Amino acid sequence: MVLFTAFFATLMTIPAVADRRRLMQGLTKRVNSTIAEVTNTPADQLSVKEFRNMVKTGEQLPLLVSGVPGLNLHVERAAMSGRNAPEKWLAVLTVVPPENGTASFDRLVAAAIDPGCGTTRANPS
Repeated sequence: MVLFTAFFATLMTIPAVADRRRLMQGLTKRVNSTIAEVTNTPADQLSVKEFRNMVKTGEQLPLLVSGVPGLNLHVERAAMSGRNAPEKWLAVLTVVPPENGTASFDRLVAAAIDPGCGTTRANPS
């Protein structure tokens, strides 16, 4: 009976653990692609372990946009109503403007989000 119980519990646990691992890997991959796109620095990649730790502790990850500090990543579980509601995650990038030079920082963030936004074109005449 003990062997059956242990085997049955293991059989039921393995798929749940594998699904959770795939979910965390997929979320980490999506967050990493967003980080690389916004900061233009692929070196700021998170590991799955670091991502999971950010979710558990609620800490923020400071990021640089073209070498300028002021962008923070925060990941948390979204509150869901209902007992059997699926788990939702929320990744938020917050911008903290520097004490001086906020106009240039705003243009820098706009350029990182939309490359055509921060540049102006001269009229060809």
